[in-house]
Amino acid sequence: MSDVPSFILEWARRPGPRTVLTEARKRLESGGLGQRAQLNCALSDAERAEVGKLMPAAWQHSSKPVSVRELRRQLESHAVQLEELLIELDGPLRDRRAEAREARTLAEAERREALDELAALLDLPVPERMREDVYLSLDRWVLRRVPPRARASAVAKVVGELPQVEELLAAFAARVFGDAHALDQSRPLGRAVARFLAVRTAVSAAVAVDDGQGSPLSAFTDPVMSPDAWRQAWAAGNVACDAVSSTVLVLNLPIVGNAPAVAQCAAAPGEPTWLTLRSLRGSLALGGPMDVFVCENPSIVEAAAAAHGAAGAPLVCTFGRPTAAVWQLLRAIAAEARFHVRADGDSTGWSIVAALTRAFPAARPWRMPLGTTTYEEELIGELIADLARSAG
Repeated sequence: MSDVPSFILEWARRPGPRTVLTEARKRLESGGLGQRAQLNCALSDAERAEVGKLMPAAWQHSSKPVSVRELRRQLESHAVQLEELLIELDGPLRDRRAEAREARTLAEAERREALDELAALLDLPVPERMREDVYLSLDRWVLRRVPPRARASAVAKVVGELPQVEELLAAFAARVFGDAHALDQSRPLGRAVARFLAVRTAVSAAVAVDDGQGSPLSAFTDPVMSPDAWRQAWAAGNVACDAVSSTVLVLNLPIVGNAPAVAQCAAAPGEPTWLTLRSLRGSLALGGPMDVFVCENPSIVEAAAAAHGAAGAPLVCTFGRPTAAVWQLLRAIAAEARFHVRADGDSTGWSIVAALTRAFPAARPWRMPLGTTTYEEELIGELIADLARSAG
């Protein structure tokens, strides 16, 4: 049976007192109900009169808020504690500050677990000094402001299904989700996976040239910001956004097979030739074991064509980060090709070299000693000479 007198309970349940006591409970549970606190409640004249039945007579006719000190004093004059009355009305009091701390702790733990899952998907030996930056990047670009475990699990599902050989994005999404549009740029999961792949590429580049100083995201480009960045992000996962916008530039590449690219290369010996991903479909191989040089910039291809024409060594240009077409071509000829890989000595260039040497363990750097910052154009004379010597 309640120790609170029935007339106090009857007073407390009336609209005016109920409004005041609800505010008192809210403030008490949040830790903001000190003795000097004032309860500012919007009360009608009738409600103020109801509250005034417990308060001093002068209060009802003033515009003053309810003083917590006075409210307690009036209740205690009837042997009732404010907390006791609040519990009688609406049940046990909550410690909302403790609940908020616990919720933050649980949320932080959940987010850290999600970041651990994403970091494991990178499958890279990230140096300890980079680890926190990598986690911050994954948090910012992949998790963003969504339930972290659900997002991490969804990204992990997609990454676990990435193809070993190039596959169109729509076909990949249909295979994994039964919905060809599930990974479109307009879908949150599509953006999250593309950003994860871009982060992985950037971290891979940073690990490859770790000098103890650079940020692991210095080579990161948000794939949502441009069509090229979107295609490049997915290309790092062997996924092509379409079959005609993804291209690779080649010179003197003696490929054989029934893919349309074979006829294109044969039709223009000594001339730089752009091949689309679509043109690489079908059987494709080199005419035999040989050195194949790989560069980043089209200027190298143009200079080689001008210097050597059809007599120059086979040359493949990535034109920046490798596209799906680049990957398709290099994988098709890898069994017979001895790759010599070169790119600019910046973070993007090193990310290209890191990705290619990881994919093709037999590939060797081409005039690119570890730590170099030299751009290809600065070595154009030596590079063109190498292509002539190799061709001879």
